[in-house]
Amino acid sequence: MLDHRSRLLTRPAAFVLVPTLALGLAACGDEASEGAEGFDAVSVSGDFGTTPEFDFSDQLVSGDAEEKVLIEGEGAALAEGDQALVNLTVADGFSEEVVIDTYSDTMPGFPLEIGGEGTEPQAAGDLFADYVSGLIEEGTTVGTRVAVTVGVDEAFPDYATAFTDYAIGNQDGLVIVADVNGIVADGPDGKKQQAPAWAPTIVEKKGVPSSLDFDGTPQPSGKLRVATLIKGDGAVVEKGTAAVVDYLGQVYQGDKPFDESFSSDRTLAAAVGKDVEQFTSSVASVIDGWSQGLEGVAVGSRVLIEIPPSLGYGKKAQDGIPANSTLYFLVDVLGVA
Repeated sequence: MLDHRSRLLTRPAAFVLVPTLALGLAACGDEASEGAEGFDAVSVSGDFGTTPEFDFSDQLVSGDAEEKVLIEGEGAALAEGDQALVNLTVADGFSEEVVIDTYSDTMPGFPLEIGGEGTEPQAAGDLFADYVSGLIEEGTTVGTRVAVTVGVDEAFPDYATAFTDYAIGNQDGLVIVADVNGIVADGPDGKKQQAPAWAPTIVEKKGVPSSLDFDGTPQPSGKLRVATLIKGDGAVVEKGTAAVVDYLGQVYQGDKPFDESFSSDRTLAAAVGKDVEQFTSSVASVIDGWSQGLEGVAVGSRVLIEIPPSLGYGKKAQDGIPANSTLYFLVDVLGVA
């Protein structure tokens, strides 16, 4: 099976991280401030599901981790193996500014496997995701907001110089706030809808989509079209979010998929919206047809997307995808972060 990144990625991760050999950089300022450690220097407020507010009474300096549960969620408890849907906000203790915010419309949240093994980080966001995994454990409930104050050199001793793109010095104090927004579902859940005449037939094996049958399907329209086959009632996919999905892709009149995830235990987290930053390597940048087609779709839905060449791969052939192909994707939207 082809890896989903070879099919759907439009740009690579921003950089590959290299461990720090020596801490030669100082914090963002020229002179060290006495400041204060932990929550003696800052308070965090605001509603769950929104960018938190940070009130600094003093400069937050580097120190050991100090954790707080700011809001105790009332939703389902996370179990080992669940994929939690997480949003993250980070404020820098020297500048007292928000430097990372996945609630913005240019940076998506991300899925986080509970009890999963860490992977070699490919981007700065992977380091934050891995750190947050230590705060969000089995038994944590959906709707929970946790916060931690910690020094960069304490939290990321091997990668402390990796955050210059976010104006974070290697000895700065940080406030990291994570929201548990939901759990990735096992499948679509909603009311079945009538398929339009242009839609190919879904072929299933043991109740799982395995291919699309184009027998009797009319010629492509040359436009982006989205058909809702199951209408969910969960959170809506918006620009700047990551949609976690199962999917199957096939070219018009193709006899088999060029890529799919239904037969495996993996899902795809797709960044929705143009010019959305790939914050973590677990969230893929996707072709325009995907990004536009998923916007406005509710979690729990199954949709069929017809993507013209201009919003797919155009004149450039891909492995298993001829040039100027119209693409059809069956997509189950299982979560959004």
